[in-house]
Amino acid sequence: MHEVVGWALRGLPDERPRHLLGIGDVDDILHAVAAGIDSFDCATPTRLARHGTALVPDPGARWRLDLTKSAASGSSEPIAAGCPCPACRDHTRGYLHYLARGRELTGARLVTLHNLTFMAELTRGVREAIGAGELAAYTERVMAGEAPY
Repeated sequence: MHEVVGWALRGLPDERPRHLLGIGDVDDILHAVAAGIDSFDCATPTRLARHGTALVPDPGARWRLDLTKSAASGSSEPIAAGCPCPACRDHTRGYLHYLARGRELTGARLVTLHNLTFMAELTRGVREAIGAGELAAYTERVMAGEAPY
């Protein structure tokens, strides 16, 4: 993917906005921003949520936590500690596991809120890092598993 983004950017004028469709993984977004992409449009956060998967600061698991797995059952932890979303603030992994396994729409909505919050916080962090001239350091921290919030 990284090589293809490089090919696509060759010859494009710097003063024009560059929009990338269909890229939604954290590492791909960070690489694309470093390559010069300005905006994104992808269904990954909402599609994952509909299937009970939450975005978490865990690069080893591709930033994913499958709430339908039995490991989430009975857990009193939030999806991600420190996350400001309503799912993390007011509900446990165990409860979200119960909703996801039962295919309850409330579960999909709560995990969607979480995933969209995760991505919004990631992009906020990217914007702040670019403004401070520290995109490489921010990318390194996120790639090491630091939460974007």
